[in-house]
Amino acid sequence: MAGFWDNEELLGTIQKNSKEEIHIKRVSKNHKDYIDIRTFWMDNESGEFRPSQKGVAIPSDSIDVLKTILEKA
Repeated sequence: MAGFWDNEELLGTIQKNSKEEIHIKRVSKNHKDYIDIRTFWMDNESGEFRPSQKGVAIPSDSIDVLKTILEKA
């Protein structure tokens, strides 16, 4: 979410459909680190993907918990 985060690094994308992608980013705000998983939508006017409100920022110190949950899937 350009402008909101102090730093952001795109780790990867997942194509959801022809007009939406899921972006996985390493981000920080006020010296706290997160993994942001968010749906981005295609802006037809600019041809660029824009962030939606559909997403979650997971504190970096909870990533091992997330990995454990996903391994059960």
